[in-house]
Amino acid sequence: MENYTKYTFNSTNEILVARLFALGFDSFQELENSSEGYILDDMITEELNAEVKSIAANYEADYTIEKLENKNWNEIWEANFEPVTVGSFCSVRADFHDADTSVDHDIIINPKMAFGTGHHETTYMMIDTMSELDFAGKSVFDFGCGTAVLAVLAKRLGCGRTLAIDIEEESASNSVENAEVNSVDGIDIRQAIIQDLDPEKFEIVLANINRQVLLDTASMIAGHQDKGGILLVSGVMLKDEQIVEDRFNEAGYQRHSIKNRGDWLCIRYSLK
Repeated sequence: MENYTKYTFNSTNEILVARLFALGFDSFQELENSSEGYILDDMITEELNAEVKSIAANYEADYTIEKLENKNWNEIWEANFEPVTVGSFCSVRADFHDADTSVDHDIIINPKMAFGTGHHETTYMMIDTMSELDFAGKSVFDFGCGTAVLAVLAKRLGCGRTLAIDIEEESASNSVENAEVNSVDGIDIRQAIIQDLDPEKFEIVLANINRQVLLDTASMIAGHQDKGGILLVSGVMLKDEQIVEDRFNEAGYQRHSIKNRGDWLCIRYSLK
């Protein structure tokens, strides 16, 4: 068993998170208006805490520190993780689950983040909406890929050029592993932010992230699509529908359809 401490920041700024990762944080969980960073107790020193304080101050972020109870976090994750099954279209499971022969696409995802697998509602809706699209030969950009589940599915659906990026190094390396375990080739996986990218255009963009990142990058996403390009976004709560809608309208997008599941939304846009 490994002992962890949780740092909770009242910010979702991706540059802040990237700088904290460089200090040795094991993983981050992005919430609606905050970020939870987890680090092994053995990594914590006076120097590290001084660096955390300095970085947080640079981004005007407050934070709290909580020492976590000594537990086997991976065992807890396995005990609580349930497959995500979207009708007869797709199942997303870990390798310790039995294969699902009742679906068209059975995908294995083994997250290496010990503290959560994301919002199943958003993953479900993204996959459900993907089932309505024609991916054959299309170029795809998975923005904030996490485990690369959406990029893997896009490849299974026959897409062409595929780029998947995530700000977290652990997510990028985990995405490579998940592509391999699913025998999927041809995904360009990078640890990167959208500002790092060359001005490449994609016919379909998949963005299952969080509200603030979507608001901050809407125009940049549009810069990677031509007229008629399809964008799927999730990670948006019901109460934030209008602010997200206004921002993407400003960026040149028009809503095609919307779904909700629990408190979460998935919106399909096209670039006007």
